[in-house]
Amino acid sequence: MDEDSLKETFDSEEDQLKHGLLHGGFNLHDLPRLPSNVVKLYICANRKEFEKEREILIKEVYPDLKRYCRDNYGVDFHAIDLRWGSRKELDVFQPMFQRELQRCQKDTLGPNILCMLSEDEEVWYPPLEVEKDEYETLLEFLASCGFEEEALFVDRYYKEDKNGPTSYYYLQVDFQQSYSDEWSSTLCLLQQIFLKASEACLQKGLIDTETYMEFKPIGLENEVETGILAIDRKQRERNCILYVKGLLQEGKGSTVDDSSSTCTESTSSNGFLASSLRETVYESMRGSLNLITEPEDDVSNEKKEFSKSFANNVYCSVKEIVDESIRNQNPVQRDPFYREIYNQWNFLKSSQCPFLERDDLMSATKDYFLSETDRPLAIIGENGAGKTSAIAKIIRDVNTAIFNKDLTMRTAIVFRFVGETQIVTTRQFLFNLCLHLVDLMGKERNEIPTDYKQLKYFFSELLLSGEFGGMLIILLDSVDLLEDNHNFEWLPIKIAVNVKLIVSCSSDRKELCTHLLDRCKDSVHFLSPLSSTECERIFRASLSTSWRSVTYEQMSIAKDAFRVCTLPLFLTMAIEEAKRWHSYDNMKFCFIGENVGENIYALFERIEKEHGTLLVSHFLGYLTAANLGLSEAELLDIMSIDEALLDVVTACCKTAIRRMPSYLPVRLLQDLEPFITEREVDGILVLSWKHRQFLEAAAKKYLSEEKFVENVHSNIADYFLGTWGGARSKPYPQNQKSPQKRENEACRFLCEQPNHFGSTEATITYNLRKFRHLPFSLRKSNRLDELKKNVLCDFDYMSDKIKSSTIQELLRDYNDAPDREIQLVEDALKMAKQTIEKDINCLGAELSGRLLEHTKSYKYIRQLVYSCDFNAQRNCPLIPNCQSYNTPGGLLQYNFNAESASNISFHQSPCGIFLTAKTAGSLSLRAWEISKGDPRPEIVMPFGQIYATKDGNFLNVFCNDGTVRIFRSDCGELYDSIEYKYDDIASVCLSKKYLALALQRETGPYLIDVTEASLIHRFSYHSRTMAINSEETYFVCESGRNIFLFELPRLVRKCAGEASDVPKQLVLWGDTKCFVVTKSKQVESITFDITNKHYRRNNLMTDIDIRDMKLSNTGFILVIMTGKSLRLFSTSTEKHKFINNDLPPCCSTYPSSNYTSVSFSADDKLLIGIRGFFVLIWKTDTGKLARVLQTGNAPLLKLLTSSATNKAATLSADNDVQIWDLSNVDYPTRHTDKVFQNPVKKTEVLHGKHQVVCLGSKQEDVKVVNSSSGQIEHILQNDDDVSYVHDFIVSRDGNYVITRIHSQSLRDQPSTDTILYDDLLWDVKSGCKIRHVFDSRFAVFSNNCRTLVFVTCVNLSKNWKNNVYNLETTALDSDFNFLCDFPEKTEFLTTPCVVSEDEFSYIVGVVKTVVSADTESQEEIKTQFLVRGLFSPSATYRMIGIRDIVQTLGEEDTFLDAFPYQECSCLIVYEKREGLNKSKSSSPYPKGAVVYNVEKEERLIHFSSFLEPTTDVSRIKFSSNNKVILDRDGNVFTAESNFTVPSTRSKGLDLRYPCLALKGQHIIGLTKDRTELVVVRVSDGIQNAKIPVHGRGCCLSVDHDDRTIVVGCEDGRVMVWSLILHLSDPMTELISKLPSRMPSQDKVNDNQEADLLQNDIKYIEGRKPPQRSSESNDVRRPPSHQTVSTAVFLTQQTSLGRETPCYVQ
Repeated sequence: MDEDSLKETFDSEEDQLKHGLLHGGFNLHDLPRLPSNVVKLYICANRKEFEKEREILIKEVYPDLKRYCRDNYGVDFHAIDLRWGSRKELDVFQPMFQRELQRCQKDTLGPNILCMLSEDEEVWYPPLEVEKDEYETLLEFLASCGFEEEALFVDRYYKEDKNGPTSYYYLQVDFQQSYSDEWSSTLCLLQQIFLKASEACLQKGLIDTETYMEFKPIGLENEVETGILAIDRKQRERNCILYVKGLLQEGKGSTVDDSSSTCTESTSSNGFLASSLRETVYESMRGSLNLITEPEDDVSNEKKEFSKSFANNVYCSVKEIVDESIRNQNPVQRDPFYREIYNQWNFLKSSQCPFLERDDLMSATKDYFLSETDRPLAIIGENGAGKTSAIAKIIRDVNTAIFNKDLTMRTAIVFRFVGETQIVTTRQFLFNLCLHLVDLMGKERNEIPTDYKQLKYFFSELLLSGEFGGMLIILLDSVDLLEDNHNFEWLPIKIAVNVKLIVSCSSDRKELCTHLLDRCKDSVHFLSPLSSTECERIFRASLSTSWRSVTYEQMSIAKDAFRVCTLPLFLTMAIEEAKRWHSYDNMKFCFIGENVGENIYALFERIEKEHGTLLVSHFLGYLTAANLGLSEAELLDIMSIDEALLDVVTACCKTAIRRMPSYLPVRLLQDLEPFITEREVDGILVLSWKHRQFLEAAAKKYLSEEKFVENVHSNIADYFLGTWGGARSKPYPQNQKSPQKRENEACRFLCEQPNHFGSTEATITYNLRKFRHLPFSLRKSNRLDELKKNVLCDFDYMSDKIKSSTIQELLRDYNDAPDREIQLVEDALKMAKQTIEKDINCLGAELSGRLLEHTKSYKYIRQLVYSCDFNAQRNCPLIPNCQSYNTPGGLLQYNFNAESASNISFHQSPCGIFLTAKTAGSLSLRAWEISKGDPRPEIVMPFGQIYATKDGNFLNVFCNDGTVRIFRSDCGELYDSIEYKYDDIASVCLSKKYLALALQRETGPYLIDVTEASLIHRFSYHSRTMAINSEETYFVCESGRNIFLFELPRLVRKCAGEASDVPKQLVLWGDTKCFVVTKSKQVESITFDITNKHYRRNNLMTDIDIRDMKLSNTGFILVIMTGKSLRLFSTSTEKHKFINNDLPPCCSTYPSSNYTSVSFSADDKLLIGIRGFFVLIWKTDTGKLARVLQTGNAPLLKLLTSSATNKAATLSADNDVQIWDLSNVDYPTRHTDKVFQNPVKKTEVLHGKHQVVCLGSKQEDVKVVNSSSGQIEHILQNDDDVSYVHDFIVSRDGNYVITRIHSQSLRDQPSTDTILYDDLLWDVKSGCKIRHVFDSRFAVFSNNCRTLVFVTCVNLSKNWKNNVYNLETTALDSDFNFLCDFPEKTEFLTTPCVVSEDEFSYIVGVVKTVVSADTESQEEIKTQFLVRGLFSPSATYRMIGIRDIVQTLGEEDTFLDAFPYQECSCLIVYEKREGLNKSKSSSPYPKGAVVYNVEKEERLIHFSSFLEPTTDVSRIKFSSNNKVILDRDGNVFTAESNFTVPSTRSKGLDLRYPCLALKGQHIIGLTKDRTELVVVRVSDGIQNAKIPVHGRGCCLSVDHDDRTIVVGCEDGRVMVWSLILHLSDPMTELISKLPSRMPSQDKVNDNQEADLLQNDIKYIEGRKPPQRSSESNDVRRPPSHQTVSTAVFLTQQTSLGRETPCYVQ
């Protein structure tokens, strides 16, 4: 479908406009005018009559309107009253009033004029300019009438200007005297002369009426005519508000009387046109809702009512017009994406330069479009060379060609002027471009990633795919203006043939230009300045179109200037300057500098002279200092809180309110108009410099003094902090004035500055202006504490900014963090980035879970965590009790596993470290910038060994065909290849520029210049080792024992030396010294005397186990690595430096380990070595061991430290990569607190103890972890045990833990289904073992935690009837033990339980027992409910049948299980089998339940139907109040439904490890993939919270307090949260009681360095797996006589020959 056919399918003009904006090819004159998001209200009223109204407007109406527009629509409101605060002499500048009114009409979204008229209008001012013929006619008439003095008086103040098509006389305004009384009198006299003379000439017929009206002082009539009368009725209703004051009456005329003795003697002309003007305007607005009238009588009688009525009428009128304008707004205007493109087209429309031709550029561009190149085209020129104009001309030509259908194929044009957009970051820029491109290509927008790392590749893929059906032309202007260019790595090197990409860049950014040239190769056009002849032509033509010209002498000045500089910007400034010249000007006034900078400073000096240095310096200071500019309203408000400026201004402008009058900045802006641009930023119009040179010049002139800069930024920060807004106390300095006076002057009537506007989520809009300016200004004003308090450590600010944009935009505020506290928050945000992007509600939990450890050291982090906690209820109601996630600020920055990758290598890069890895059998090389976590593009390369240059810019692959292939690491492109004679490689030496290659059998080495891809030389030696110094000025290689020194790049041999043996390794330091490791394992230094051609050799050390030798980054230290030790030497003195080789005992666990690698930090302050599983760090200045870190369970293989940043990377044998931040070596922060090195098997909370008990999956020892610090407090390990812990049991009060080990008695026993344990009872508080019980089957605590019962096995048999058990009962509060026998031929079917009340305790359970045993054939086995009292010798067992409890049940019904329910009561679950034939149906039996009081032996409640037939009763869980039951499938049964029908709203949750919380009102569980913890409300199934766990969770438990949640993870860490969900929850009390939130009582130790090392050792030892011996001594106690007798008797009675009794106690 062609374009015309496509356009016919559009349903609306909106669709056509969108299509045109996206594709281009429409007439720019047809581009609709979309008003900006600003309401500019021009106030048209005289000075004297409306002082009270103006005060009401400023105090009451303007703030409310600004608040209304901002809060509801995100629209800026600005009232412009040029007469408020100004003197009447300003009226002489009538063009200023007219131009400002026209700007309001052009830009405003709602009403543009509020006209206030009264009966008595003050009208006076002489004409500013008079046409020559009219002027001379009036003066001749005055002279002829005898008024020669008046004629001479007028002629003194007017001069003729011939620089135009018609000569004019101009009033000569002295700006320095413009506010003097003398000047005021002069203007008044001139006005009277002109008025009388023109009236007389009109009567004499010397002039016509039209000419007469030009001399008549008409006051507001021009503004009223332009603003109201000249527009149609419909527009008047939309844009105009009229307020008429006083009674309407007929206007009074005045006659001309020329018989008076003097020209100035006449009656006052005040009111000559006022009444008629009021009536005319009133009639034009009659019937309008925007007409406001107020009789004077009412005003004088009831001032308060008048004030209220007037304010309300104006407010309502403006509000209604704004509401209507918003409703009628073009939908394109509401879409930020299309609005941005519209602004680009609008700028193109306004940037016309018809006289600029640039034939060479147009020709080069045409050739590029017609070529089949796959490279972008770069246009490079210096600042002011006209790059933007050139790009605009190209776009215009292409757009015209598309519109005229001059192109043979379908074409779309996409362009961006970076300097004219609010998009300043590369990420925003690429995202906006990708939106445009996917719309053109018909793709889905949701395919576009938001992260810069993925965006740059997505953008490259779009341009390389060429999926657009035709030619796609993309032009990007001034890409160097992007704040974070990333060295143009985002710019694709290759693009599709049907895609043409043109970018422009300033040549002043030399480094960026180098990268741009590198990516574009030969596809570059350098933009040259214009010729002087061309400048003169454009100069004349431009003046002519502006109806101006210059004299011969003035043209000579311009020609002389064009001989010196011909930049287009220089030409533009010369044209604008020449427009101001008059023919009568002195030649000294006509000045054009020699360059752009000189002209800019001349402009600044001129406006300072006209407007005052203080006003100009402050105004331009704010304009220049602001980030992307300020709106007019913001500028006026900020200047209104500048006390130094206001003191001067208010001294001249007498106003009742201490505010900046708007006429001052308006006058200044109109003088700077050619060089100031208005563009949309954050949805409103802002002012900023049009050219970068102006920005730089203004910053140099006005922002060079540090104190003034801080004051400027401080005022901007105060404005956006809302310091002067609302009802808060204002920081106005106290003085001797009255309190009322101070209060009036302190209030500036500014609005508050919240983070967002609007009261509901649907109407909320964010304060983007605050987000943009506040962090920038606070940082620039050095208000670091407020920056942290209100921005970077403020939860509300962080949350709202992320919601308003992305987390990437928030992270920009943290760039170049000024202190560690901010850096920690930034790192925490980066770590949590993926989670926050997925769910913003997790922000608080993520931050507090990462920063808790730092709350004791940093004030604002503590406040941030506090805010996170108290915002949890409305976001994510899970509060981390301790460090739950990886914590920033530690040595370990992050780690990841490369999984199946092979050939993993580390390389240096300009910004850190990058990693390369290959998958087995693949040609693709994966690369990551791991110091930042950025992926690099995949590189398709042949098989071979890979070596990177020292700066990482090139990867060199040695292929099997005898070639070195050089690849660029940043883009993966093949750079070049060099051949060498194929052989096995002996060694390779690389620097940033050179590569030296030695082969095993062939002569060499080869020396290659990698950057030039050229072979420099092949030596004829048989070298096996070589070295290049760090400066790349010298090169050494060996031949036998001889060592030769060559100068680079000429390869002149400078000296030679000889080692004591054949060198195996060389290190070259500077140009004089070489260190050698010989074949005989000696380390020698050879010092070259280049001048005398001599050398000196010195032996440093000898060690048979020398493995490596490295030079530090600065070259001052040499480290020698042997297998077991390190040696340091000073390279200058060659003396040994101390280093402590005595490692802690934890490192000697594996004595066979050796050092694998060693390296220095970037600043050489640290020495890092890897040995076995450990990373060891020494301080080089003291040689002391500073840190010992364990990475995992696999030995470390590789180490690299970055020479650009203070980072290091290590690789372990299991492909785990760790990134270390060496700048944190002096901080004790742990990256993570892993409890185990393997997955956690089970966790339980110790109620009320802030401790967690956990067990590893490898059946390690049970560990007690502090839930507030994550530190291991106790390891419940018995040194005599030879087995691993299988399980543990925790008492309800958290005082005791039982660890369960598989019984050693079963080692030689026959296999049975019954499992016995050796149980150890531990006191948690002391960590001591209390009791050891052998062969225990069950261990049960009572609910009141006073009683503990062990069910021990005396005899274990395959036939359960022969099993013998004892009950060992312990009173935990008194250590009283009681042993009793268990009924014979009885076996537990389920785990028993203990129910108790006060001092009475009973053990209950479901058992099977033999009830008739006369003979074996007559034995009847029944399932019964067993009850036995504890601690009473006389107590007996009670066997209760099911019909004893519920008489209505049948004989076949049977018990299933029993659970503690209430005091001395239990819940007995039974299965109803009576009358059901199981053989005919596979469905399970229905269930029932009974609440049974054990002590009173009575049934309390009977549930005839209980749970579902399919429910596994053994896996159900009860809520703390026993009113909710949860089964293993997540089904919930409540007491309200008698536990019969599951809650339908919570069905289908599919949770793993579900638990109940908050009295069963919520379900806690892990998602199906076990990556997230979920909180679901039972009543309605609503998900209240979802938060990620670290990796995957493998167990979950909830404390008896119903709030504390513990998750064990696969990586060995334990995560603890508190649930605070209900609005009735005592949040403050609950959170404050968490130990991690309590104030720290820790004392700072002076010996911090020793503490760090000891903490490392303690941490490693606490996480070492237990060392078990293969044998253990039997320490069992001897059995009692009764126990032995029972065992012997049962053994004799057994008829099963295979049975063997177990060991007895």
